[in-house]
Amino acid sequence: MNYRPHHTAISVRNLDKSVDFYKSLGYEQVHRYDEEDGSMSIAHLKLGGSFLEIFVYKKNENEPPVNYEYANNLEDIGVKHIALWADDIEAALADMKAKGYANEDTKITVGRTKVSYFFIQDPDGVWVEFVKDDRYN
Repeated sequence: MNYRPHHTAISVRNLDKSVDFYKSLGYEQVHRYDEEDGSMSIAHLKLGGSFLEIFVYKKNENEPPVNYEYANNLEDIGVKHIALWADDIEAALADMKAKGYANEDTKITVGRTKVSYFFIQDPDGVWVEFVKDDRYN
């Protein structure tokens, strides 16, 4: 039996805004499904060999963004963040600043596991980590 990562799923308030955000990070939209009554939609975005599955429900369009602590409440049980590998972490941070997703307070950190990383948030407050990790190559 062989396994490999397939997708991560998130729910958002505005599908088009979220799709545009993740496309700006390199994802490509490969599928979209819309309920006929407009109550929900699903988009599949692909980056490399994995997918991001984005759900939007009409009932959530006026909800506030999630309010997770930095790096998404790591001490609490549950899914924490989406992580993207970057071949050049400094260039990734500069790119996120140029796109307006990071600011001068966004810093690259070397964590306990000796990986360089930084975080930004998507339009709904979901944390997205950029990581430079070549330890197992």
